[in-house]
Amino acid sequence: MASTGLAQAPVPATPPQSQPGDTTDGAAGRGVRIIAPEAPPANVVANGQQAAPNATPLPATSAPAANAIAPVKLRPAEPVGTRPAPVATPAAAPAVLKACDRPVAKPTLRFADPARFDRALKGKLRRGRTVVVDIDSPYPVANEAPAPLGAWLNEIEKSGGMVTVSPYCQKGRGFGGFFAKLFGGGPAEPYKAARTYDAVLHVDAVDQIVTQVEFAPRKATK
Repeated sequence: MASTGLAQAPVPATPPQSQPGDTTDGAAGRGVRIIAPEAPPANVVANGQQAAPNATPLPATSAPAANAIAPVKLRPAEPVGTRPAPVATPAAAPAVLKACDRPVAKPTLRFADPARFDRALKGKLRRGRTVVVDIDSPYPVANEAPAPLGAWLNEIEKSGGMVTVSPYCQKGRGFGGFFAKLFGGGPAEPYKAARTYDAVLHVDAVDQIVTQVEFAPRKATK
């Protein structure tokens, strides 16, 4: 019989029920292959901007301190005796004014003791020769001559003789007009030995002082 000759086809088994939330089994059962999403590159940001690649870190070095001093290269020390010793510059010597020598090296008299001067000078003038008096304490040419030397000079001037000034050491200046106050009074009898003489006052022009008085025989006038 036909009904008995046909073999009964096997009934397929009921597929297992998938649990809610299990998408893998459901998708696999439908023949869908699930591909795992690839991880984004490390330098890609979610909003589409590309970040700068990470630089390779450099080896750490210690920064120099702000107040560090650079090392100085020292020169090798020179052997002793190779460098010449410094020569000291001699200091300039201060200028010293040398005193001038008096015009007459060997005077006849010294005006040191006024009490004895009159007699000594009178005796020398009577011989009619040149007499040079050396003054121990020179006096300013602008002042009157000390007594009794001034009396002898006054006698020369009043008797018509000449009393002049002879500067030495350097050219003298400003001697004019001093004769009016060098001597005073008129001719005096005790000094008449000077009436045949002229007088020359030797003056140190640097210090403006009279150092010697020269009595010279008066030249005869024609």
